[in-house]
Amino acid sequence: MLKADYYITPTDLDQGIFAKLLPADHYLRRLKAAIDFEPLRVLVADCYAAGMGAPAEDPVRMLKLSLLQFQYDLSDSQVLRQAQVNVAFRFFLDLSVESPLPVPSLLSQFRTRLGAERFTRVFNEILRQARGHGVVKDRLRWKDATHLIANIAIPSTLRLVAQTREEGLKAAECFAATEVAAQRAQVEALRAATADLPEEQRRLARVTHLRELVVWGEQWQQRLREAAARAQPFVSEEQAAAFGAALAVAPKVLNDREPEAKDKLLSLADRDARTGKHGDYYHGYLLDMSMDADSELICAVEVLPANGDEAANATQLIANEEHSHGNDVASLSIDRIG
Repeated sequence: MLKADYYITPTDLDQGIFAKLLPADHYLRRLKAAIDFEPLRVLVADCYAAGMGAPAEDPVRMLKLSLLQFQYDLSDSQVLRQAQVNVAFRFFLDLSVESPLPVPSLLSQFRTRLGAERFTRVFNEILRQARGHGVVKDRLRWKDATHLIANIAIPSTLRLVAQTREEGLKAAECFAATEVAAQRAQVEALRAATADLPEEQRRLARVTHLRELVVWGEQWQQRLREAAARAQPFVSEEQAAAFGAALAVAPKVLNDREPEAKDKLLSLADRDARTGKHGDYYHGYLLDMSMDADSELICAVEVLPANGDEAANATQLIANEEHSHGNDVASLSIDRIG
C-alpha cells in the first residue's frame, strides 16, 4: 500500500549540511535538478494494492537507489551502506540526516515486483524528459552491442541430461508416483550397469533412456489432455502446465547433442543463455543498445542470447524507440557486423 505523501521537508540542519558539503556542480545535484521523478510514481503505482498491507517504501526512492546502484556499480547492501554515510546520496534520495533506510532485501523484492515492463516505462519517461529538454535529438543513433557473461556453471552432457530427466520425473510425481519410482529405479540400475564403461558409452546410455522417457511423458501428456477435455482432470492446470514445460525441455536437450546443433541450451538454471563469440567464445548474452550521438544518452536497449543477430536487431531497436516516443530517427551508424 502506498502512502498519500512521502515527502519530508528537510530541516535547517539538513539544508545547512547539504549546502556546505555538496558542491553546486556535483553530479547528483545536477541529476536531481534535471529529472522530475514524480511522474515515475504513477508508472509503478499498479504494483501496489490500495488499502492493503503496511505502507510501502517510497517507490521513487527505491528507483533512485536502483539508479545509484547502476551509476556507481554497487550491490544492494553496498548502496545502502553508502546512503547511510554519503551526504550526496542522502541529498539525492531526499533523506534527512535522521531518516532511516530500507533493508537491502527490499531492493531485490522491488526489482522483482516491477519487472522488465515497468522498468521500461521508467526508462522511456526519463528519455521523454530528456527529449523535452532538447537533450536527445533524432539526427543520428550509434548502435553497438557488448557481451554479458552468464552467472552459471555449465554442466557436462551427463549432468544436463540427468537434470532434465529429474525435472520431468519430479513434475510427474503428483499423478504417476508409482511409475516415477519405477523410472528412478531404472536410472539406478542403468548407472550401476554402465559405471565402468567409457564416458561416451555412458552418455549414449543416458541419452537413450531420456528419449524413452520423452515417449513415456508424451503418452502421459495425452492422457492429461483427454481427461481435461472430458472435464475430468486428475491434476490441476498448474501441475499439468509444469509437467508440459518440463517435458518440452527434453527434446531441446536431445537435439542439442547432434553434431551440427548451433543453438545449444547450456543450463537449466538459465535457459536463455547461449554461446557466442566476442573475441573469444563465451556463454551468456548480448546487450544491444542504440545511443543518441549528440547527448550520448542510451535510447533503446535489448538483451539477446549470445548467438543472437545483433545486425538484424538494429531495426528493432530503432522501431522500439520510435514506437515509444513517436519520433523519427534520421540515420544510424553501426559497425561492420551490420
